[in-house]
Amino acid sequence: MNIIIIGAGPAGMVAAINAKNENNKVILIEKNERIGKKLLATGNGRCNYTNLILSEENYSSKDFVKETLKDFSNEDLINYFKVLGLESTTDGNRVYPLTLKANSVLNILIYWLEKKDIDIRTNTEVREIKKNKAGFDVITDGETIKADVVIAAFGGKSMPASGSDGRSFEILKKLGLKITDLKPALTQVKLESKYLKHLSGTKVLGEAKLFKRNKEIDRRRGEILFTNYGISGPPILDLSVNISEDNFIEVPLINNVDEKTVDMLYSRYYMFPDFSLEEYLMGIVDKKFIHYIVDYLNVDKKMAMNMISMADFQKIIEVLLKSCFKVIGTTGFKNSQVTRGGVDLSQINCHDYSAKKFENLYIIGEALNIDGDCGGYNLHFAFASGYRLGKILNAKN
Repeated sequence: MNIIIIGAGPAGMVAAINAKNENNKVILIEKNERIGKKLLATGNGRCNYTNLILSEENYSSKDFVKETLKDFSNEDLINYFKVLGLESTTDGNRVYPLTLKANSVLNILIYWLEKKDIDIRTNTEVREIKKNKAGFDVITDGETIKADVVIAAFGGKSMPASGSDGRSFEILKKLGLKITDLKPALTQVKLESKYLKHLSGTKVLGEAKLFKRNKEIDRRRGEILFTNYGISGPPILDLSVNISEDNFIEVPLINNVDEKTVDMLYSRYYMFPDFSLEEYLMGIVDKKFIHYIVDYLNVDKKMAMNMISMADFQKIIEVLLKSCFKVIGTTGFKNSQVTRGGVDLSQINCHDYSAKKFENLYIIGEALNIDGDCGGYNLHFAFASGYRLGKILNAKN
């Protein structure tokens, strides 16, 4: 059986390794000059490839991913890499290679691709896939290759510098497959505020809430980072896919706000009557936040706490717990980690990723309309779908 895999990313590489046997010839086509380019950028170069807390709830398309996750869990992926020769470590619930370097994952996969004698063709771009009586004609920029099986593993539109610019979806459109609207996901958010330059670099652990006009549409918890253009961090990346128009984000300025926080603030108000407002705030927030608070509320940071009325103190509490910033957009596909949108899942069988319209055409990884939360979930699905499909094809002979 002649198998052609389009795209040498995580899904494509693992599918190739698992599909290859003495009866299956596998050609792995990559338009970049080298394979696995996008993989090297994942997890800030550390490759967070799965998560210890993993379920369909972490994905946009819960019903579709359920069987994949049941069949290939986080433990299965960790053990699979162990068998390949790669050890793992964790940071919280996030799983990384023991080296904390993405190139360790890529090097292990390249080793097995070479060991399995996979035909890897870089600097080769697929222009069209045509159905013929026996299978498919895969037309590249240099030749036409006959295939019994074609696997589309070319990713989405995110991080176009890595090669996944979304153009490959046109190949599937020509075959008659529906592609849903593409939108950047897991990307930074731009804010409108004169304080951004000053706040840049400050972090807070807490819950970020996204509103459209006055209606809350999402909330996520984690480390929130202010930047010179807006706001970032895992909870912001998770919220970003829901950015549209008339949005604002609400964040705390105090770490780990809980039901005791308000009592703590009032207790300090009465405990330190001789403290200036600046001295009061120094013990509870990053120093950079103090300038923002006093300027935003137009109060004197040298004013003693016993000179601040209860009404004004309640305004200070409001800013400390619920600071609001107007959203003006995201940093787009250029910086997004994953794409929302892709091949419409109604056209795909979830048990083996085959196209319902064409026998022996398969779609895996980010090319499908599936995206997950920040934290290794997208890479897990890419590896899992590649692993499962590879095993299915391996067993056909």
